[in-house]
Amino acid sequence: MPAYNCGNYIAASIKSILNQTFSSFELIIVDDGSTDNTEQIIKGFNDARINYRKTENKGTSAALNYGLTLCNFDWVARIDADDLNIPSRLETQVNFLNNNQGYDVVSAWSVYFKDPGKILFVLKEPTLHEDIYDYLDLHNPLNQSALIYRKDLIADEGYDESFTSSEDFELFHRIRSKARFCNIPRVLAYTRVRSGSRSDVQRTNLYEMLFPPAFKKLMDSKSKGDHFYWASTIAWINYFYGDPKESRSYFRNSFSVKNLTAYFTTFLPDEYFHKFINSRLRYRIGNMFAPKSKYKNELKSLLK
Repeated sequence: MPAYNCGNYIAASIKSILNQTFSSFELIIVDDGSTDNTEQIIKGFNDARINYRKTENKGTSAALNYGLTLCNFDWVARIDADDLNIPSRLETQVNFLNNNQGYDVVSAWSVYFKDPGKILFVLKEPTLHEDIYDYLDLHNPLNQSALIYRKDLIADEGYDESFTSSEDFELFHRIRSKARFCNIPRVLAYTRVRSGSRSDVQRTNLYEMLFPPAFKKLMDSKSKGDHFYWASTIAWINYFYGDPKESRSYFRNSFSVKNLTAYFTTFLPDEYFHKFINSRLRYRIGNMFAPKSKYKNELKSLLK
């Protein structure tokens, strides 16, 4: 658990780990130079499984790399200091790994919420390795607070410390030819959405990571299907991480109803365009009529 100035949230996050039904673990918390009461709150927990270290502020990627050097087990589970796990998270993943050999990185579905406990949407990302592999062309479908992965693979590769956010995305995009992925089709994590959080995407780094290989694949396309896929992917890369105006010609060369709708939104003034894409409207609409009472009750219990 990397932490930086999370005094308002970290107690609930730590409790959600200490209350796991699978109890044989160590909880390594790397405090990335917090200046609030984060340290005081962590030290208020009396549990031998907690290994607390404080470092100078170098960013989440550096905190994660340092934390990996402290891990004593073959598998490392990951959570952010403002997110929550359901009590059976670790037990579910350990049972899955025992019964499904060959995976290197496993995550799960998640519920996105905002204080004081409002459910925004349930994010059900692709579950199969092949779909996750392709999804990494544009987005990261592996929730960081439900991740469990092989220590040797991740420690050898390391997090890119030039990324101040989206470090997991960069890592999995870089190692996807070496790893086998899976999402367990169950909600195991609750992801907090708040202003100023690390989920504010580092757009330039992501654009520089995603655009060159996608453009090369477009130039190398041998079929109409491949050309459509990569033109569409580049359009969305520009839409989310680059200049949305640059996406228009690619959208025109990969016509679909979804792409046409996105094309018209690129004519919005910049302020409204970025508010639109940051609103996660597609997910909210998709969950508008979904039953949420179960998640509300579970979240209320986790926030106690």
